[in-house]
Amino acid sequence: MSGTCLIVSSIYDFSVDLVVQELEKRNVDYLRINKENLSQYEININPVKKEFHISGEGVDRKITKVKSIWFRQAVFLRNTPAKALSLEEQLSRSQWSAFLRSLMLFEDSYWMNWPASTYAAESKPYQLMIASEVGFKVPATEVGNSFKNSKILDTKIIVKSLDTVLLRDGDDCLFTYTSNVEASELIKGHINSAPLIVQHYVNQKTDIRVTVIENDIFAVKITTNGAGIDDDWRLTKRERIEYTDIPLPDELLKSCKLFMKRLNLNFGAIDFIESNGEYYFIEINPTGEWGWLSNEKRAIEKYIADALSR
Repeated sequence: MSGTCLIVSSIYDFSVDLVVQELEKRNVDYLRINKENLSQYEININPVKKEFHISGEGVDRKITKVKSIWFRQAVFLRNTPAKALSLEEQLSRSQWSAFLRSLMLFEDSYWMNWPASTYAAESKPYQLMIASEVGFKVPATEVGNSFKNSKILDTKIIVKSLDTVLLRDGDDCLFTYTSNVEASELIKGHINSAPLIVQHYVNQKTDIRVTVIENDIFAVKITTNGAGIDDDWRLTKRERIEYTDIPLPDELLKSCKLFMKRLNLNFGAIDFIESNGEYYFIEINPTGEWGWLSNEKRAIEKYIADALSR
């Protein structure tokens, strides 16, 4: 199938660089658009003829056939700026976000992933519901800003945000991680201002990252000194983390494929935890990072490039 592969990305998305190199090896025509640079181009879409014209920054392209779209930037703005945005900035960000969504007019193209499916899959309560329906074990979970009458507080719990949190406080960037807390902290604390996800804490756990590209599945366990990490493993120093390829039980593999089908995703980064031989679904990220997992034996970029170039 001839045509152009359109990549909607960010200048900081280094995983995309790996895939671009693979597309170039295959002589695949592609166009990468970084969300930070959109206003530096002159862009025009004809929604009836399904044509895409872009010029500026050394690019002058009229694309009449979009073969595939790698939709890496589902959310245009997540952080809270240090200062109030001007009216022009507010208008620009909101309208470019709408523009990226309008790429759905190329509905006949191969998508990784279809935007509407991405938005749905980013909802953690929704993905937990589907996970349970396809047969995954799911830790007891509640979502909200009040847990004073909840039985989940009778167990050891973890707390995490409902969506990715990236805040800016002056010159500091603030990011939240999954945290172990005492139930009394939720009862006494002031949590009314924002909803939280509260889950039963699974003891003696090992984190498992499963990267799915269509029917290809890569599973690794994440350890330090050969042992599981009690807290959020992302808080462990990178040089101390080990990524080891592991086989998954056949039933779990089947459930992963069914899960992806239910969510209508061609790509997903699924997090499980294993405890005493049982696998618990934690979450899926439809635009998840994977560059840190790539190596010669686990060349994820090649599988993504294959899907985009077919």
